[in-house]
Amino acid sequence: MAKKKAVKKAGGGNPDRVPRKEPYSSDRMSKILERIREQAARISGLARALEDAKIDSLVIDGHQMLLRGLNQIDNFIDNASRSVREAKTGKENL
Repeated sequence: MAKKKAVKKAGGGNPDRVPRKEPYSSDRMSKILERIREQAARISGLARALEDAKIDSLVIDGHQMLLRGLNQIDNFIDNASRSVREAKTGKENL
């Protein structure tokens, strides 16, 4: 006998879970961009400090977490770009 597929409950599940999709305004995107710029400035400062101190390399915890975060940002940008295209197309077809 074949296994039955799990049925998702409508509106059920963990109430603490963050929804997969959320509305974004231009203002919200600008705030996110500002946070990313601040982070980039901090990383740039660290790179300059390494150069100024003539330090060849460091072993830093969290490297893999950083790479996953950068990949998540790339994925978010791709999803946001697709949403913008779809919204523009939907607006033009009205």
